[in-house]
Parts: sequence; C-alpha cells; structure tokens
Amino acid sequence: MAFKSSTLSGITIDRLQTLCSVVESGTIVVAAGPDPNRQSLFSRQLKDLEKALGTTLFDRAGKTLKLNENGRRVVLAAHTFFGSLDDVINAAVAASETVVLGASEAILRWLILPNLGELMAGDPPLRFEVRSMPSEGALKEIQIGHIDLAIIRTEVMSEDLESEIIVPIQHVFAVPRTLLRTKEGAEVFEGRPIPFAELGGDPFFAKTARATAKALGLNLLPIIQVESFSLLMSAVESGNAAAFIPTIAARSLPEQRFAQVSAEPMKEMDRSLSLVWYGKSAESRPSIRRAITRLKRALA
Repeated sequence: MAFKSSTLSGITIDRLQTLCSVVESGTIVVAAGPDPNRQSLFSRQLKDLEKALGTTLFDRAGKTLKLNENGRRVVLAAHTFFGSLDDVINAAVAASETVVLGASEAILRWLILPNLGELMAGDPPLRFEVRSMPSEGALKEIQIGHIDLAIIRTEVMSEDLESEIIVPIQHVFAVPRTLLRTKEGAEVFEGRPIPFAELGGDPFFAKTARATAKALGLNLLPIIQVESFSLLMSAVESGNAAAFIPTIAARSLPEQRFAQVSAEPMKEMDRSLSLVWYGKSAESRPSIRRAITRLKRALA
C-alpha cells in the first residue's frame, strides 16, 4: 500500500502507539486510565489516524471497539516498525536484541529451555522473551504483532504467515513401574485396569488417545484430567498414573522407575510443530531472521 506524503503526515508515532496500547489493553478506558482528558485524547488520536489512513480500523458498537482486518494490518505494521527501531537502537549500543517467542508451556519446557545456550550464542547476541500460550493463542498474537515468532501445531497454521515444519512429535505410553506387577511394560496389554491421566486441554489429542487405547486393547481407568502436557507429565512423575506423552518429554523419565511402551497404532497421535513468523517483520528486522536461523538449527 503506497501513501502520499500528505497522508503520511497524519500517521504519527504517538497515534500508532495509542492504537497499539488500546488494542493491547482492550478498551480506550483501560489504555488511557481514569483521566477523562486522556481518554478523549486517545479517542481523538484514533479517529485522526483513521482519517489519515482513509479507512476505519475498528468495527464500533457503542463504546465497544473490535479491531477489523484493516486495523489488524496497521497494528502489525506498527509493531514491526517499533521493533525495527528497537533493533537499530540496540545495535547502536551493542545491546542484546530481544525477540518475543510464543509457544505452549510444554514446548518451552522441553524444546526451548534445554537449547538456550545455542539459541543465545552468536554475534550480535540475541535475547529471547518467551510467553506461554496455546497454539491458537500464539497464532492470534503473531497476527497482530504482539509476538515475533511462534512454535505451534502445524495443523492450526494460517496462510498469511511464513512457516517451516521444525519438529516431528511422536508419543509413548509411559507407565510408573509401581503400577506394574512385573518389570515388563508389555504387561499393560493384559487387560488389567491402569490408572490413567487424560489431557483435557486438547480435544483432538484426547479423542485420538482414547481411540489409540481402544485399538491397543488397553484397559484405562481415568483418575485425573489436566489441561496441559506439563501437568500430564507431572501426573506420570507422581507415580500414580500412566499417560500418553511426547517422546521429547519421556527422555527425562528414568528407566528404572518408568516403562515406556510403543506400538504401531500410536502413530495416529503423531503430529508436527511449525515455526511461524510474519514475512514483512522478518524482512525488516535482522534479529528475527537470526532467531529463525538459530531456532531451526537448535531444534533440527
């Protein structure tokens, strides 16, 4: 989209900052605080920005503001602009450049944190700010520029973002040996009830896990339902429940205390993770390009 110089004169940094602040806060009142004069200023700045751009940025219903597609694009462009300025300033003072990465707690715990050394290595230095959020939330946050990169389940990808599959995820059935009569994990196929921890925060995975258990002839006795893979792992580590968990998580389970069972039907639970980013942000910010390269190398 090309702008005439007369149009650009109405697109000020203050107005863009106000737009980003209102979108992040949710309302003008929250963004501006209790001061009525400041609330009026913010309202006027948004209207002036819309006038300069020649388009509305929100769908208005009374005092409720809902960001429309034009607004989302402007917010994303503003975040990219401010991020690029930060990169220039950081480079000028030889400071670490910060890249904001969104991913689920499980991905951060099992993929990102173990590879921090490699991710931070290099010149100029790179600093990651990580935010825990589900794949759907990370996708939304990257679309409006609140985060720079995300690692999400490949199946929830959006066509307006750049992406690359970086990690295949497979699963095992992890069983505390205190729940077994023998040392052999194959005992789980004998039909005895097995205390089981279910994942409630991912309906697709939960449905697939139940179908897989049925195909394997497992007699599962659900005793707890949790909302994340991290909590699922904690349920297994407690020694009180078995669960289907990612192989990357199962690495930390000591063999003398836990049996890990694999079988062909478990392939139905396979999935992959993709690294996603907004193309124009990567084009304008070298720090994002370096972060993409380091993440792909570290997680390969």
